[in-house]
Amino acid sequence: MERKDLIDTLMMTIDQALANLHTATIARVTKVDATTINCRPVINRVVKGESIALPEFIEVPPLFMQGGGSYTAHPIAVGDYCLLIFTERCFDRWYAGQDYRRPLELRMHDYSDGIAIVGINPLAAALTIPSVIQQTGDTNQDGDYTHTGNREQTGDYDLTGDYTQVGNMTIEGDFELTGNMVVNGNITCTGVISAAGFSGLAGGPMTAEVDIETTQDVKAGGISLNSHTHTDSQGGTTSGPQ
Repeated sequence: MERKDLIDTLMMTIDQALANLHTATIARVTKVDATTINCRPVINRVVKGESIALPEFIEVPPLFMQGGGSYTAHPIAVGDYCLLIFTERCFDRWYAGQDYRRPLELRMHDYSDGIAIVGINPLAAALTIPSVIQQTGDTNQDGDYTHTGNREQTGDYDLTGDYTQVGNMTIEGDFELTGNMVVNGNITCTGVISAAGFSGLAGGPMTAEVDIETTQDVKAGGISLNSHTHTDSQGGTTSGPQ
């Protein structure tokens, strides 16, 4: 065999080996199950000059950011694009819960050993890179939440459980309370306090360890008290025209 023929044969063998050494490709989700997805590669192979579409890959595990018992998992929908990466060896035994074992099969860089990273888009649907962390969609969080800094919210806020605040609170709009309210500090109101069941100002019991001051009317239990100051939670004096 001449040198040129030998080189051509070697190059052909290398090309054939590389064609079957799979590292990563882009696919589109076709089905979503509880813990796995089905997807189909969107980049065809070329075999003897012919474009060949690849089949659907089934039961592909998706990758989520996880560590120390905490994780962030995003919803996956049919039609999402994903990056499929193929492990160096067969991962069937590892996936079944067996660590530090020889591969179940001797395949390498095979289509059967893909893991999906969902969240890659073509140019037409590319996400704009933000200047701060951007999160879109509903969120469910289990565990404690600690926030340092300002927070702005547009929309309703529902709370089940205790609420403790250290610092000032400013409300623009209505404030409705069903249940008891205990205040260990001053309450200053520049508008009208209206409470049909606010019995303290009408002569009944009222819990307030400090002053309640208003610059306008206080309406409670059918009684209006102008510029009212309540200073004694045990039935003491009130001031202002009555």
